[in-house]
Amino acid sequence: MQENLYGIIMSNALDTAIRTLLLPVKPGTGDEYGLRAAEIMNDLGVQEDMVDWVDLEASNWERTSQPSDAFRSFIERLLFSPGLAPSTFIIEPAALGDPATSERILQSFASSYFDLHARVVDEEKVSHQDAKRVLSHTHTMLLLASGARMTASRIYSILLADGIQLGKSWSTPRFILDACKLKQEAPAAMIQSIFDSDAEAEPELLGDLDIEGCVSFVGATGESFGYTGDLTGQLGNLIIEEPHAPYLTMLHFQISLLALFNHRLTNGYEFSPRGEGVLWLRDRYNEAGLNVGLSPFLNNAKSVDTLNAGWASAKKKKERNSARSLTDILSGLDRMSDPSRSALGQYLRAVLHRIVRTSREAGGALAHQIPAFDSASSEALLRGVSLGNTGTRGVVEQRLTDSIAILEAGDLKNWRLRGFGDSVFTTNTSQKKLGDAELKHAEEMWITAIEAHGGRLTERYVQDHLFTMNNVIPLRVEELEDRGPLADWTLDLQFFAHDFELGMTNATNIAGLPVTIRYRKYSELVALASDDLAEVLDQRFSVHLNQFIVHPSTREKVLELITP
Repeated sequence: MQENLYGIIMSNALDTAIRTLLLPVKPGTGDEYGLRAAEIMNDLGVQEDMVDWVDLEASNWERTSQPSDAFRSFIERLLFSPGLAPSTFIIEPAALGDPATSERILQSFASSYFDLHARVVDEEKVSHQDAKRVLSHTHTMLLLASGARMTASRIYSILLADGIQLGKSWSTPRFILDACKLKQEAPAAMIQSIFDSDAEAEPELLGDLDIEGCVSFVGATGESFGYTGDLTGQLGNLIIEEPHAPYLTMLHFQISLLALFNHRLTNGYEFSPRGEGVLWLRDRYNEAGLNVGLSPFLNNAKSVDTLNAGWASAKKKKERNSARSLTDILSGLDRMSDPSRSALGQYLRAVLHRIVRTSREAGGALAHQIPAFDSASSEALLRGVSLGNTGTRGVVEQRLTDSIAILEAGDLKNWRLRGFGDSVFTTNTSQKKLGDAELKHAEEMWITAIEAHGGRLTERYVQDHLFTMNNVIPLRVEELEDRGPLADWTLDLQFFAHDFELGMTNATNIAGLPVTIRYRKYSELVALASDDLAEVLDQRFSVHLNQFIVHPSTREKVLELITP
């Protein structure tokens, strides 16, 4: 029993000694850490008291800056012992990926520990002990870089907010991660891949919105994602009011990184802003006629590590407000959760793509221009749309139902129009309208509202629309009751779709306004094909779609539908 007690005391003393080395050890590591240390020292043939040996070797290392071969081997094996269970006390290997990856990372760190320590001392001009404290956070750095794909600047800023200093800048955790074979890069090929993917997503994310509409829509989207600043105002200033093309390129590159890493976006220099990735992106802007110069970052933020208010304030007067908007957007994104800002980043890149695309296309002929309609092509369009969802985010369906409503209205002198030509993403509440578009009779107390839908319409969708009307009708009461009581009005609400769920609501009352609901299939519209419809399509359908703001793929789809 006395020998067991001595062994426990010995183990506790050794455990304390090795923990004062400040090696990175995961939380919850118990006696097995000290036992591993004892096993390694036995294997190295340490003859003296193990606690004394650790203390003497550590003291010699601090005094001479040169660890002995035995102490170097001891530390390397204590950090990583392949083939043993556990192989490391730094982190759960599974957190670093597959076995081969985790072994490569752990081996790299263990073998470079003393070199890293010397580099921290030299570059940060800190003491021996302070350098050990920096390296003691490697467990956290590896976990955040591997599991959460955080970059060095993001890791640095997050830990600094908790009072943990990893050197004087993010460059220290960067070279530590690099030494661990966790080098994070954004090569030109990856930036191009993100760019191409975003280009395909642009029409899906933004429909037929013009640039001002994009700004408002993405601003509202950002608010729903948790963006706390005035994103609509910031984007409006940066893109519309005081545009400065190099800042758009800088924003585009920074938020492209969100597709790769959890990065601190206000950091402008962690990912080689003068490298091939930025230069490739620069060329896309210059080719589109948006002059960003030879090097957006070098020309506008030379030797500036952080894109913040101080940088923005130092800009020339004509660029200062745009610079402030850029930094406001980047810092606003930095305050969001990574999933939220990654999603918002895709919308922001879509807006930048719309600017680049429309600027490029405006210099040439309109791609896939829709020709004038006649009776035959109007019938072909109706038949084509009736076959199923056009895959144009509802743009074709909404422009078609606009045209049908105009055709059936007859003399437009009898109607007051609202919402015709609005983007598919324009909200009914913002425009105080009762459908995608509506016609209010000039004399009778009658409103016809239309709602276009692609695919199968369900009762749930209808109820959601009726719920929205609860918000709109109170905004229209004064206008409507100027002619007569709300109860004397009739709203003819027409839903257009390819198919309908059975048992749909066909009449209701919303906030005192009687509502009749009609459900119309696109297949039933084929009979309306005529020269008269062709004329309306030219005025209401083609005019809207034959604009650069509308993605060419939408017009290409129309041409497929009307071409024999």
